[in-house]
Amino acid sequence: MRIPEILRIIRIHIVAGGALAFSLGALLAIAGGGSFDLARVVLGYTVVLLGDISSHYSNDYFDVEVDKHIEQKKFFSGSTLLVSNPNLRSLSRYISISLMASSNLLAVALVLFLGVPIEFFVVILGASLVGWFYSAPPLRLTSRGFGEVAVACVTGFAIPGLGYLAVRGQFDPLFVYLAVPFVMYGLILSLSLEAPDVDVDRKGGKRNLAVRKGEPSVFFLILALAVSATLTFYVYNWFITSAAVDLGAVFLFSIMPLIAGLAGFVGIFKKRAVNRFSALNVASLFVFNTLMIAYLLVIILAA
Repeated sequence: MRIPEILRIIRIHIVAGGALAFSLGALLAIAGGGSFDLARVVLGYTVVLLGDISSHYSNDYFDVEVDKHIEQKKFFSGSTLLVSNPNLRSLSRYISISLMASSNLLAVALVLFLGVPIEFFVVILGASLVGWFYSAPPLRLTSRGFGEVAVACVTGFAIPGLGYLAVRGQFDPLFVYLAVPFVMYGLILSLSLEAPDVDVDRKGGKRNLAVRKGEPSVFFLILALAVSATLTFYVYNWFITSAAVDLGAVFLFSIMPLIAGLAGFVGIFKKRAVNRFSALNVASLFVFNTLMIAYLLVIILAA
C-alpha cells in the first residue's frame, strides 16, 4: 500500500530533464574525443538518478508546511502527498537519505574500480549537499535567496559535467566554455519553476527571487538570461574555431529558449497565465537539449 503512494513523490519530468542533461554531457565528451565505456556511462547515470530522486523526497519532506498552502496543484509543484499523508513523512526522509548515501557510495566505487576521476565524486557530493540543503535547515537555501543559483549550478554544470567526466575523465576548455550558457539555462529553469508558486511560497515563508521581486521581474530576468546565452553562443562561434562541435548550430538551437523567454516577457505584461509561460520556458529547454543530443549523435555516428 505504501510503495505505490510513496512513488508518487518522484517527478518524472524532472528525472527526464536530468537524463537529457547527463546524456548531453556524455555525448559532448564523445564528440570531443572521449572514449565510450558502457559500464562507466550507465553506472555514472545511476549515480545521478539516485541523487536526483533523493532530492525529490527531501524537498517534499522539508516543504510540508509550505505545501499546505497549495490550493490548486500545478504541474511543476511538489506532490503534496506528505500533506495528506503525514504518516509517510518519516519514510520519505529515510528514502532520501538512503538514496543520497547510495549515490555517493556508488560514485566512490566508480572512482576506485572503474577509473572514473576523483572529480566525479567531488561533483556528486557537492550536488547531493546542495540538493539536501535546498530545503533542509539550517541552510535552507530556497529561503535565503540562494535556491535559484543552487538549481542553476546543479542542472547547468553538475549533471552534464558528470556525464562529461564519465566519458572524458576530465574537464577541458570545451566543457568549461559551454558550461557558462548551460548554467544560464539552469537559472532559467529554476526561475520558471518558481514563478507559478509565488503566492504559495510567500505564505510558506520562502524568500526566493520570485517572492522578493515579483513575476514581471522574474520574466525580465529570464529573457535577459536567454539573450545572454544566445549571444554567448554567437561569440563562441566567431572566436572558438577549434571546437569539436559546430557552435553555429548550437547558436541556432538557442533560438528556442530565446523565443520562449520573449513570449513570456510579453505575456506577463498582458496579464496572461504565468503557469503557461513557465511551462513554455521549461519545454524550450527540453527542446534545446534534445536538439543538442540529436546533433551530437549525428556527429558521432558520422565520424
